[in-house]
Amino acid sequence: AKDLSAGDVIDEEDPYYIKQWFIGDRDEEKIDRITKVIIPEGVKTIESYAFANLTSLTEVVLPSTLEKIGVGAFYGCTALKTVNFDNVKFINEKAFYGCENLTNPKFTSIVSIGNYSFQDCTLIDTVTLPETAQSIGIGAFSGCSGIRNLEFKAGLVKIGSRAFQNCTKLTGLPDLKINASVISSYAFDGCESL
Repeated sequence: AKDLSAGDVIDEEDPYYIKQWFIGDRDEEKIDRITKVIIPEGVKTIESYAFANLTSLTEVVLPSTLEKIGVGAFYGCTALKTVNFDNVKFINEKAFYGCENLTNPKFTSIVSIGNYSFQDCTLIDTVTLPETAQSIGIGAFSGCSGIRNLEFKAGLVKIGSRAFQNCTKLTGLPDLKINASVISSYAFDGCESL
C-alpha cells in the first residue's frame, strides 16, 4: 500500500488507483459491432459488469467450466437472446437485468439466482429450476411479464421478496407446485393470472 503522507507517489501504473472499465464502457462505435461473445474453456467466473451495455450482443457461449456470473455482467444487453447456462451455479445481482430479448434460460446446475438478476427480461416464458436450486433473490424475475410457466424440481427453495412480481401471464394451472422453505412477502405480487 502507498503511504501518501510519507511521500509515496501514485503513478498511472498503480492498479489500486486505475479505473476499472468494462467493455461496454468504451468506444460506442466499436462496441456496437459486438454481436457474439465466446468465453473460453477454463474460465470459472465472469466478473462484475464485464459485458454490461453491449447493446448489439445477441449470443453468449459459456464454457462448461463457468460457475459464477458476476454482478451486472450482462446488464443492459438489450439485444441478448441466448445464453447457455449449463454448468453455472451462481448468478449474481442484476447479471441480466434489462435483457429484454433473452428467452428461456435453461438452468441445469443453478444453486442461487441473485437479486434482480433477470428483471424486465420480458420474453422469458418458462423458468425451470433444477434439483440443485436453493434460492431465488429479491425481484429476480420481477417484471418478466412473459413468464407463463414455473417448474420447481428442487426439494426446497428460498424465494425472495417480489421474486416474480408483475409476471402477469404466470398461471397456477394446471398444477403449479412450489417446494419452498421460504416464500417471502410479495413474491408473486401483481401476478394477476394466478
